[in-house]
Amino acid sequence: MGTDIHGYIECRTWKPGLDPGETAWQPAVDLALLGLYRDYAGFAVLFGVRDIHDEWRPVAAGRGLPADVSGVVLAAYDMCEPAVDATWIGWGEVCAIDWDEPAAARATRIARYRVLPDGRRELVHREDWSRGFTRASGIDVLSAGTGSLGGHCAEGDEWQTGTTVFRAERDRRRDLVPADGPWEPIWSVMRTLAGVHGGQNVRLVVWFD
Repeated sequence: MGTDIHGYIECRTWKPGLDPGETAWQPAVDLALLGLYRDYAGFAVLFGVRDIHDEWRPVAAGRGLPADVSGVVLAAYDMCEPAVDATWIGWGEVCAIDWDEPAAARATRIARYRVLPDGRRELVHREDWSRGFTRASGIDVLSAGTGSLGGHCAEGDEWQTGTTVFRAERDRRRDLVPADGPWEPIWSVMRTLAGVHGGQNVRLVVWFD
C-alpha cells in the first residue's frame, strides 16, 4: 500500500468569539488544496516517514498532534482511518532547515557520467551499481550491498575509464525537497501567513495513512 499525507496549515490569530487581544490556532489551508498527496522523498527528509533505509535525520518526526490543535484539524484527523505518524513543524523551523545537509553515509550512491568532447560531464545514470563500476573501482557489487557503499569509498571518490566517470555521491536535503518542487506551494502559503501574523504563529500539522 502507498502512503498519503493529510493535514493543514494552521495560523494563530484572533477570531470571532475571542476577547480582544486573545488568539487561538485555527485552520488556514487544507493540504489537499495545495496538490501534495504522495512524495516519499519529502516525507523521509522532513518527517522520517517512508525512510526505509534510515538515510535521513528528520526535521520534525513523531511529535504527535499539537496539544492546542484547532478543532477542525482534530476532527479531520479523527476521521482519517488509520491515521499514523502525526507531527507538526513551525514556519521558523522550516526557515532554519539546513538544505545542504547530506544524507547518512550509508546513502552513498554511485552516479555515472559521460565526459563530453568539451570536457563537461553529462549524467547518464543517477545510480549505477553495475559490473562496469566493479571493473573501474575494484569494488565487487555482488558482495558489497548499496547500503554499505559508504564503508568502501568516500563521497567525492571518482573512477574514470575512457569517457565514463563513476562518482560516489550523496544527496542533500535540497535534492529531495527542491525549492521549486511539490512543497513550494506549502512554503509559499506559510511564508505569506508568517509575513502577516509572525512566523511563530504559523505551523504545518500533518499525518499519514
